[in-house]
Amino acid sequence: MSPIAIIAIVVGGILLFGGALTWFLIWNNRNYQANKSAALERLAEQTAQRGWTYEERNDSYAEVYNAYHASAPRTNPLAPHKPHAHSARDVITGTHRGRPFFVARLDVFQPGDVQREATSSEAAPIMVRTPGPGRALSVRRAVAMQAAVNAGLGITLSTGHPEFDKQFEVHGEDEQFARAVLHPALIKFLLTDPRQPRAFWLGGGYIDALHEMGDHIDPNNLVPALDLRCDILDRIPQQVWV
Repeated sequence: MSPIAIIAIVVGGILLFGGALTWFLIWNNRNYQANKSAALERLAEQTAQRGWTYEERNDSYAEVYNAYHASAPRTNPLAPHKPHAHSARDVITGTHRGRPFFVARLDVFQPGDVQREATSSEAAPIMVRTPGPGRALSVRRAVAMQAAVNAGLGITLSTGHPEFDKQFEVHGEDEQFARAVLHPALIKFLLTDPRQPRAFWLGGGYIDALHEMGDHIDPNNLVPALDLRCDILDRIPQQVWV
């Protein structure tokens, strides 16, 4: 085969691949826009029924997120800097099961530290008001060996529940508050709930959680996420907040 024929085949292949990639990107963008439009229609219906509010942008909620993280316990001594949000889009506010909440798509800057460079990313917190200010607390799933080592070093708090302490790490500056929050009913819930929340945090008068979910502007995703946070709060004794 002549060099010219080889070049023609290579160029043709590149053009074919480029065309296919362009078509895929256009199709994917149209599909995303169609899905978002459908989600916004469902959201409009729910906001009308539930008395919620949707705003395309309201940067004041970035400061709520920042205050929340400013109060959060430091779980990694090598990462002393907290994330900082500077804009809030697709903001949803309202009340669910009697608890005020806000949801937003935030542009977040994470300062660098000894482990990693500074990064900019997007976050979508779903933050539900707690009955009172409480204390900062972080509860998250962990590898059993890691949890045991950190507990032995005094980095994390122990609840005295063997199975829970094997699966979760608890970070907080007030051990008494942490033990009061982690009531046996909540410990059982975290160990057995089929949704398997990977973490939850208390701070700044809000609770947020980490679990699998899709776009928050879709009520089909948002309502179950709000339910999870309310389910956790329902299992925390009311006297904790006094």
